[in-house]
Amino acid sequence: MPSGAPPTPPVLSDGVISLRPPRMDDAEDITAACQDPQSQMWTTIPVPYSLSDAEGWLATRVPLDQWWAAPLWTVTVPPADRWCGNFDLRPDGAGGAEVGFMLAPWARGHGHSTRALRLICTWAFSSLNIEVITWYAYVGNEASRRAARRVGFRIPDVVLRKHKPQRGERRDSWIGDLVPGDLATAARRAEAHYLGPALTPRELDVLAHLARGESNKVIAVELGISENTVKNHVRSILEKLQAKSRAEAVVVGLAQGLTSLPT
Repeated sequence: MPSGAPPTPPVLSDGVISLRPPRMDDAEDITAACQDPQSQMWTTIPVPYSLSDAEGWLATRVPLDQWWAAPLWTVTVPPADRWCGNFDLRPDGAGGAEVGFMLAPWARGHGHSTRALRLICTWAFSSLNIEVITWYAYVGNEASRRAARRVGFRIPDVVLRKHKPQRGERRDSWIGDLVPGDLATAARRAEAHYLGPALTPRELDVLAHLARGESNKVIAVELGISENTVKNHVRSILEKLQAKSRAEAVVVGLAQGLTSLPT
């Protein structure tokens, strides 16, 4: 970064979401999100989590000199300016960076993670001269993996055993990487395959079970819903993905990073 006072962190937007630096008045929303069981399952945040945890963490991340050492953005959905999640880069000083993120429960299911990841990775490649960005997630965090794949991260179907620590234990992990050309390839793929309306979170769950070759009856038991409800979800998935069969829906879902084959 240039000498003297650190420059103002950039605000990024794609017209649907906006990414701004965090503020101290985000503490209450951060606390609410970090008390969510899903947030606790897939991140390394303290458990239990209190308002003082959020305020203490923000105190170390809001100053500009700290921001540029490890860029951190808050996701908002205009015209509201409410905190909806954190996305951060962790440069290694040698042309690489790791990306991490958490989305608030009230902002999930709308594709915001994919949009934020794409904005941040584009900025990192163009403004920080980053050559490669690495993504990690604990095994089972399908939402994070879907978002990363949609952006263009290459994520092999390999489990790294006991790879990442979480609150005193080591957990199996997935890893993926992204180089500048992957962003363009993913964008061209998205343009070439119009998927129609986005799948709902429940439809994504059903699609994941379809990828495992499960019957409607098995899916109903696994998800705790009726078999007729499963049929309705499958019908909707076929329509939205413009697929003629369950197998074709899985193929389209794999190509678009909506689901993955069982490991």
